[in-house]
Amino acid sequence: MADDFAAYVMHGANLAEGRPYTAIHFIPNPEAMWLAPAQGYPPVYPLLLAPVYKLYGLNLKAMKILTVSCFGIFLIAYVLLIERVLPLGARLAAIVLVGFNAAFWEQRNYLLSEFPYLMFSFCALLVAQRVYRDLDPGSWRLRSAVGLAVLVYCAYGTRTIGIALLFALILADLLKNKRPSNFLIAVTAFTLLLIILQTVVVISPRSYLDAVHLSAGAIYRHAVYYGKTLSYVWLNGFSKMAQIAFALLFTTLAGIGFIRKAWNRKSACEFYLLIYLAILIAWSAEIGLRGLLPLLPLYFSYALEEIFRILAPLGKVIRWTIITALCAVAVMTYLGAFRHGRREEHLLDVQDQSAKEVFAFLRANTQPSDVLVFPKPRTLALFTNRNVAALALEETPAQALRFLREIHAKFLVESKSIAGPMQYLTGSHTMGLTEIFHNADFQVYRIDLRDGSPAPPKTAE
Repeated sequence: MADDFAAYVMHGANLAEGRPYTAIHFIPNPEAMWLAPAQGYPPVYPLLLAPVYKLYGLNLKAMKILTVSCFGIFLIAYVLLIERVLPLGARLAAIVLVGFNAAFWEQRNYLLSEFPYLMFSFCALLVAQRVYRDLDPGSWRLRSAVGLAVLVYCAYGTRTIGIALLFALILADLLKNKRPSNFLIAVTAFTLLLIILQTVVVISPRSYLDAVHLSAGAIYRHAVYYGKTLSYVWLNGFSKMAQIAFALLFTTLAGIGFIRKAWNRKSACEFYLLIYLAILIAWSAEIGLRGLLPLLPLYFSYALEEIFRILAPLGKVIRWTIITALCAVAVMTYLGAFRHGRREEHLLDVQDQSAKEVFAFLRANTQPSDVLVFPKPRTLALFTNRNVAALALEETPAQALRFLREIHAKFLVESKSIAGPMQYLTGSHTMGLTEIFHNADFQVYRIDLRDGSPAPPKTAE
């Protein structure tokens, strides 16, 4: 059901086999720019996938093993980052809260950039934390500067929003030293050099910048949206009220903890959280809990630090009674979320027999130059090696028909399990459609766009 993975895999395959990086058979629709960047995705995650593709081909399991390994490295960096601010018990709680949260646990099923981004961003925060403990503003510390610049760039080269790390380092350094330290100058210069090289040689962030729309109304709507989305961190599967109540309590504690740390410490972590959230809210697309994942580890640590600070003056019995109660609520929430996940209906998957059948049919019965249309265009492109486009949810039938003519579309693929705007085309008389294949989940139509007159759908004998 997720479509981004196919773009990452095709980018990785292109790198492994020496093809142009952006040649992923995806035809962007000007009315559906929210669907994916027209040029494709940043190159660092595909660079990680490229050796796996070279060794094992289109082996999704091997790629998932690599991706989950990135999460393991992130957890190590996370523990080291919080070791000086949280006692051992709180650090263990933080690892459990992050490692077993359903929002992170679900990501193991996907080939997405979240885990690599977590790895690079938290490794960068860890290196920055350790360097700035005893940094002389006049020292260049070139080895550390180059290492940190590579990590910051890798975060940016995995997800463009990673530029928030560089801005966070700049603000933290200026507040600490009143002027840019030599170390910051070196880090900034090396990072910008790598970003410029990526822009010139591989891909530019232009399509992401085009998606930023600053308006008071949009910012307010996105802020409310992500505030509500945060409550799904505590999805329990049995009580919406309990979910919201615990989310409000935990988020309040995290907010107080964040304000306290921001006021007293003013480190890169605090600025990173603020800048990342500001960019996320300014961006036009609402990507749900996935967008908040990189902030959740800090969210957990701020709340835990505040909880342990509040409980510290209390007696041992009272303190551990409250901690035990909070742990019990968290355990019940997580277990409920796992039960809820197991009860969810099966979603279409590329490994399903029906999907394999339609991929095989299209490879055998279409030409490499043919243009296909499907709501998950990059997935179909990956498994058919055909050029694929998608229609926009907001398009009228007239707009859709004009776009299909412009790209010379030949075949339309539909699935009742994947709601898409093409359904109003197959159910109307806006073009000639002849069904040439169907199975339990998919239908394939040949599109007749030879003239401008509408024609009713037909079914092959």
